Amino acid sequence: MNIKHYIIACLSLLVLASCSEKDDAIVEYADWKNKNDQYFEKAFLAHEYDEALLKYSLSDETDTQYADYVLVEKLSSEPFAPSSSPYLNDTVLVHYVGHLIPSPSYDKGFQFDQSYLEPFELDTAVPTQFVPAHLVSGFTTALMHMHKGDHWRVTVPYQLGYGTSDSGDIPAYSTLIFEIRLEDFWTDKKGDRY
Repeated sequence: MNIKHYIIACLSLLVLASCSEKDDAIVEYADWKNKNDQYFEKAFLAHEYDEALLKYSLSDETDTQYADYVLVEKLSSEPFAPSSSPYLNDTVLVHYVGHLIPSPSYDKGFQFDQSYLEPFELDTAVPTQFVPAHLVSGFTTALMHMHKGDHWRVTVPYQLGYGTSDSGDIPAYSTLIFEIRLEDFWTDKKGDRY
Protein backbone atom coordinates (compact mmCIF):
# COMPACT_ATOMS: atom_id res chain seq x y z
CA MET A 1 0.00 0.00 0.00
CA ASN A 2 1.49 3.33 -0.98
CA ILE A 3 1.30 6.44 1.17
CA LYS A 4 -1.56 7.96 -0.88
CA HIS A 5 -3.79 4.89 -0.33
CA TYR A 6 -2.81 4.80 3.35
CA ILE A 7 -3.86 8.46 3.85
CA ILE A 8 -7.17 7.86 2.03
CA ALA A 9 -7.84 4.79 4.19
CA CYS A 10 -7.12 6.74 7.39
CA LEU A 11 -9.32 9.66 6.32
CA SER A 12 -12.13 7.22 5.50
CA LEU A 13 -11.92 5.73 9.00
CA LEU A 14 -12.04 9.22 10.54
CA VAL A 15 -15.13 10.10 8.51
CA LEU A 16 -16.84 6.86 9.54
CA ALA A 17 -15.93 7.40 13.19
CA SER A 18 -17.31 10.95 13.15
CA CYS A 19 -20.62 9.66 11.72
CA SER A 20 -21.29 7.31 14.61
CA GLU A 21 -24.34 8.00 16.75
CA LYS A 22 -23.65 9.98 19.92
CA ASP A 23 -25.23 9.05 23.22
CA ASP A 24 -27.32 12.23 23.18
CA ALA A 25 -28.53 11.82 19.57
CA ILE A 26 -32.29 11.95 18.99
CA VAL A 27 -33.82 8.58 18.32
CA GLU A 28 -36.68 9.22 15.93
CA TYR A 29 -39.10 6.62 17.23
CA ALA A 30 -38.05 6.26 20.88
CA ASP A 31 -40.91 5.12 23.15
CA TRP A 32 -43.03 4.97 19.98
CA LYS A 33 -45.78 2.69 21.33
CA ASN A 34 -46.48 4.98 24.29
CA LYS A 35 -46.37 8.13 22.15
CA ASN A 36 -48.87 6.63 19.70
CA ASP A 37 -51.15 5.34 22.47
CA GLN A 38 -51.17 8.80 24.10
CA TYR A 39 -51.69 10.63 20.80
CA PHE A 40 -54.71 8.56 19.79
CA GLU A 41 -56.25 8.39 23.26
CA LYS A 42 -55.94 12.17 23.66
CA ALA A 43 -57.60 12.79 20.28
CA PHE A 44 -60.36 10.29 21.10
CA LEU A 45 -61.13 11.61 24.57
CA ALA A 46 -60.90 15.28 23.54
CA HIS A 47 -63.34 14.65 20.66
CA GLU A 48 -60.92 16.15 18.13
CA TYR A 49 -62.97 14.68 15.27
CA ASP A 50 -66.37 14.88 13.59
CA GLU A 51 -67.17 11.21 13.88
CA ALA A 52 -65.73 8.05 15.44
CA LEU A 53 -66.37 4.98 13.29
CA LEU A 54 -66.38 1.57 14.91
CA LYS A 55 -63.95 -0.71 13.07
CA TYR A 56 -65.24 -2.96 10.34
CA SER A 57 -65.51 -6.50 11.66
CA LEU A 58 -67.20 -9.73 10.70
CA SER A 59 -67.46 -10.75 14.35
CA ASP A 60 -70.15 -9.81 16.85
CA GLU A 61 -67.84 -8.10 19.32
CA THR A 62 -69.64 -6.14 22.02
CA ASP A 63 -66.69 -5.17 24.24
CA THR A 64 -65.10 -2.18 22.47
CA GLN A 65 -62.41 0.27 23.50
CA TYR A 66 -61.13 3.52 22.01
CA ALA A 67 -58.61 1.65 19.82
CA ASP A 68 -61.54 -0.02 17.99
CA TYR A 69 -62.46 3.31 16.39
CA VAL A 70 -61.28 5.34 13.42
CA LEU A 71 -61.47 9.11 13.97
CA VAL A 72 -62.80 11.16 11.07
CA GLU A 73 -62.50 14.88 10.37
CA LYS A 74 -64.79 15.69 7.46
CA LEU A 75 -62.99 18.31 5.38
CA SER A 76 -65.47 18.54 2.51
CA SER A 77 -68.11 16.66 0.58
CA GLU A 78 -69.73 16.85 -2.81
CA PRO A 79 -73.20 18.37 -2.66
CA PHE A 80 -75.94 16.12 -4.03
CA ALA A 81 -73.60 13.10 -4.17
CA PRO A 82 -75.29 9.69 -4.04
CA SER A 83 -75.65 8.43 -0.48
CA SER A 84 -74.21 5.00 -1.25
CA SER A 85 -70.81 3.90 0.07
CA PRO A 86 -68.35 1.30 -1.18
CA TYR A 87 -68.63 -2.29 -0.01
CA LEU A 88 -65.72 -4.41 1.15
CA ASN A 89 -65.05 -5.97 -2.29
CA ASP A 90 -65.87 -2.96 -4.46
CA THR A 91 -63.24 -1.10 -6.44
CA VAL A 92 -62.52 2.47 -5.35
CA LEU A 93 -60.61 5.36 -6.88
CA VAL A 94 -58.98 7.53 -4.22
CA HIS A 95 -56.47 10.29 -3.78
CA TYR A 96 -54.63 9.93 -0.48
CA VAL A 97 -51.63 10.93 1.60
CA GLY A 98 -50.48 8.94 4.65
CA HIS A 99 -48.49 10.36 7.59
CA LEU A 100 -47.32 9.15 10.97
CA ILE A 101 -47.78 11.27 14.09
CA PRO A 102 -45.35 14.17 14.58
CA SER A 103 -41.84 13.18 15.65
CA PRO A 104 -38.55 15.04 16.32
CA SER A 105 -37.59 15.28 12.63
CA TYR A 106 -41.10 15.57 11.14
CA ASP A 107 -43.37 18.34 12.46
CA LYS A 108 -46.36 17.05 10.50
CA GLY A 109 -45.36 13.39 10.79
CA PHE A 110 -43.31 11.32 8.38
CA GLN A 111 -45.13 10.96 5.05
CA PHE A 112 -44.94 7.26 4.22
CA ASP A 113 -47.17 7.10 1.15
CA GLN A 114 -49.16 9.28 -1.25
CA SER A 115 -51.01 9.12 -4.53
CA TYR A 116 -50.28 12.75 -5.44
CA LEU A 117 -47.73 15.45 -4.77
CA GLU A 118 -48.85 18.29 -2.55
CA PRO A 119 -50.44 20.73 -3.06
CA PHE A 120 -53.36 18.70 -4.38
CA GLU A 121 -54.42 19.66 -7.92
CA LEU A 122 -57.57 17.87 -9.08
CA ASP A 123 -56.73 18.47 -12.76
CA THR A 124 -53.37 16.71 -12.58
CA ALA A 125 -53.66 14.22 -9.70
CA VAL A 126 -54.26 10.63 -10.76
CA PRO A 127 -56.32 8.58 -8.29
CA THR A 128 -55.21 5.16 -7.11
CA GLN A 129 -57.41 2.11 -7.52
CA PHE A 130 -57.94 -0.17 -4.51
CA VAL A 131 -60.23 -2.87 -3.21
CA PRO A 132 -61.06 -1.92 0.42
CA ALA A 133 -60.70 -5.55 1.59
CA HIS A 134 -56.98 -5.42 0.68
CA LEU A 135 -56.12 -2.46 2.93
CA VAL A 136 -55.48 -2.06 6.65
CA SER A 137 -58.77 -2.32 8.51
CA GLY A 138 -58.79 1.35 9.59
CA PHE A 139 -58.53 2.59 5.99
CA THR A 140 -61.17 0.02 4.95
CA THR A 141 -63.51 1.18 7.72
CA ALA A 142 -63.27 4.80 6.54
CA LEU A 143 -63.82 3.95 2.86
CA MET A 144 -66.91 1.90 3.68
CA HIS A 145 -68.51 5.03 5.23
CA MET A 146 -67.48 7.58 2.60
CA HIS A 147 -69.56 8.88 -0.28
CA LYS A 148 -68.33 9.91 -3.69
CA GLY A 149 -66.64 13.30 -3.42
CA ASP A 150 -65.91 13.09 0.33
CA HIS A 151 -62.58 14.47 1.54
CA TRP A 152 -61.68 13.24 5.03
CA ARG A 153 -58.74 13.26 7.41
CA VAL A 154 -58.74 9.86 9.09
CA THR A 155 -56.77 8.87 12.20
CA VAL A 156 -56.22 5.13 12.54
CA PRO A 157 -54.88 3.59 15.77
CA TYR A 158 -52.04 1.14 15.27
CA GLN A 159 -54.36 -1.72 16.24
CA LEU A 160 -56.32 -1.05 13.02
CA GLY A 161 -53.20 -0.26 11.00
CA TYR A 162 -50.05 -2.39 10.89
CA GLY A 163 -50.25 -3.35 14.56
CA THR A 164 -47.13 -4.49 16.34
CA SER A 165 -45.11 -5.13 13.16
CA ASP A 166 -42.99 -2.85 11.01
CA SER A 167 -44.20 -2.38 7.44
CA GLY A 168 -41.61 -0.82 5.13
CA ASP A 169 -40.93 2.71 6.44
CA ILE A 170 -43.73 2.42 9.01
CA PRO A 171 -42.49 1.37 12.44
CA ALA A 172 -44.54 -0.95 14.65
CA TYR A 173 -47.20 0.71 16.85
CA SER A 174 -47.73 3.59 14.41
CA THR A 175 -50.92 5.60 14.40
CA LEU A 176 -51.70 6.31 10.74
CA ILE A 177 -53.13 9.65 9.60
CA PHE A 178 -54.62 9.66 6.10
CA GLU A 179 -56.09 12.41 4.02
CA ILE A 180 -58.49 10.61 1.67
CA ARG A 181 -60.59 11.84 -1.25
CA LEU A 182 -63.04 9.27 -2.62
CA GLU A 183 -63.33 10.02 -6.32
CA ASP A 184 -65.39 7.05 -7.47
CA PHE A 185 -66.30 3.43 -6.84
CA TRP A 186 -68.09 0.63 -8.60
CA THR A 187 -69.59 -2.68 -7.62
CA ASP A 188 -70.16 -4.76 -10.72
CA LYS A 189 -67.65 -6.63 -12.80
CA LYS A 190 -68.45 -4.62 -15.94
CA GLY A 191 -66.93 -1.52 -14.37
CA ASP A 192 -70.14 0.52 -14.22
CA ARG A 193 -69.50 3.40 -11.86
CA TYR A 194 -71.91 4.75 -9.30
